[in-house]
Amino acid sequence: MRLLAAIISLCCTLPLNAQLGWVAGHPGTIVYSLDMIRVQQHELDITVDFPAVPTGVFFVKMPQFSPGRYAQHNFARNVYDLRATGASGDSLAVTSIDPNTWAISGHGGKVRLTYTLFANGGDGTYSGIDDRKLHLNMPATFLYGESLNDRPVLLQLAADQRPDWQVATQLVALGERRFAAPNYYYFYDSPTLVGDMMRESFTVASGERVDTIEVVLMSEDSDSVFTGYVDWVERVVRAQQAIYGELPAYDYGRYTFLCSYNPWIGGDGMEHRNSTICSAPIGLEGNQSRLIGTISHEFFHCWNVERIRPASLEPFDFDHVNMSSELWFAEGFTSYFDDLALVRAGILEPADYADGLAGQLNYVVNSPGRHYRGPAGMSQLAPFVDAATANDPDNYANTFVSYYTYGAALGLALDLQLRERGHQLDEVMQLMWQRYGKTAIPYHIRDIELALGEVAGDADWATDWFDRHIYGSEVPDYGELLAPYGIEVAQAVPDSVGFYGLRLSEADGGLSVAGPVYENNPLHAAGIDRGTTLLSVNGTAVTTQAEWTAAVSKLRVGEEYAITFRQLGREKSGTFTAAASPAFRSGLVEKADTKSQRRREGWLGR
Repeated sequence: MRLLAAIISLCCTLPLNAQLGWVAGHPGTIVYSLDMIRVQQHELDITVDFPAVPTGVFFVKMPQFSPGRYAQHNFARNVYDLRATGASGDSLAVTSIDPNTWAISGHGGKVRLTYTLFANGGDGTYSGIDDRKLHLNMPATFLYGESLNDRPVLLQLAADQRPDWQVATQLVALGERRFAAPNYYYFYDSPTLVGDMMRESFTVASGERVDTIEVVLMSEDSDSVFTGYVDWVERVVRAQQAIYGELPAYDYGRYTFLCSYNPWIGGDGMEHRNSTICSAPIGLEGNQSRLIGTISHEFFHCWNVERIRPASLEPFDFDHVNMSSELWFAEGFTSYFDDLALVRAGILEPADYADGLAGQLNYVVNSPGRHYRGPAGMSQLAPFVDAATANDPDNYANTFVSYYTYGAALGLALDLQLRERGHQLDEVMQLMWQRYGKTAIPYHIRDIELALGEVAGDADWATDWFDRHIYGSEVPDYGELLAPYGIEVAQAVPDSVGFYGLRLSEADGGLSVAGPVYENNPLHAAGIDRGTTLLSVNGTAVTTQAEWTAAVSKLRVGEEYAITFRQLGREKSGTFTAAASPAFRSGLVEKADTKSQRRREGWLGR
């Protein structure tokens, strides 16, 4: 990050097209050339020229880690047919050293490497190649040369292949379908779309600086639908700018939203330094409200995580994952502000926002995982849960709470608690931006605590808040916090028996448990597990969902009951104590008093 900042500081005053013009002629530039002749088979033939290779054995690698992700990936599994030539033009042996590394020797200081990539996915992490597009996430696409991470990089597409396809990327366009990056870090952080697309842009002033915000869309939608969506995007940008007081100084004066909403792509959202990629296997029309939330989330990241950056994520290494204790802040607080920005932008109605809080709070407050770790501990599990893959089952239903939702719920609580003190969470984000984001100084978890204490004017209160809610797992009373804003939190079904998170399925003439049985579900103590077939409850046979519902309606909170079931081929019995349903609802209070309405307007902006 610091190397990139240094390079940028030297070139950011140049005209856009000239900022990286030197890359094309630099003798050390690494050049990737794309052959698109077999895209219909999801194959991309890639040639990479390394003009200045160190002496000795030259190692080339496929990344295992991708910007914006927190888990390791096996991108090398779809790379094959590697061939190399050296300075003399003669063929060289390419020897596999480990699943992600190849060795090349006898090269004479120069290597041309060709290989084939198969990619039939496409989302915020993986690449997708077909007859309609190239959806390129760079770590999933391009090998790199070890010890050459500081070299400039050039990407070029064949001029005579798919000449009607456009290119959208945060890489700097040099003309003739060539695109430049100052180094590998920037190159790997620059997802690229190639194909038919719609484009619009608008400008936003931050003081004397004016930035261009570009919106690109690959979809089957009409121009008018796209234009309406661009208006929403602009409203989000300006609402978030108001939180920080300015946009970041984008490295080349431009930020790009890369949107792909069509049946031929996967769903995801991923932030990058000067762009974000948002994809979904649906069209835009009729789904704008579902899709704009990802736009809001990823754009907030251009401050929080891309520039306000945890020290635990530095230095970024493409060969292994970084573990962080701060993702409750980096991702969770971002998740709090993404919906808040939509309300302030006039896209999400306050009533819908208030109704939607229940889902988030039910998950966090009622999750048994809180008894194992607080948000800092949950953040450390990201390498296992952030799109990571494993073959063996886990017990995360009982031991994990997503740092996204956990952090969002705590962001809500902290904002309301600060407002009781005459301050707001916006001020904490502004201070973190000024102190760490603009200065490119990575922060530690203690730095967030110090910023909170400074904003609140009470360091001891901030320390206590962190001890209870970040290192510990205590959750505040949300009903009490939200009441002054005319938002009610109450039990969803009063005086009812409930079985938290229980999912049942009618199959093979019986009623089976179709999901995890949470530790705070009364059936957990009775020995019920996923896959168990329920036979009777309180002496009443149950074979259908309707029969279960009828039997449960006769139970009373606090009473003990018998249950019989079939598990692992045996009939068994157990007992449980009926408990009240922990689920609650949220929503605006009808005819809230004027004081509550004013408080809410000061918070939500409406």
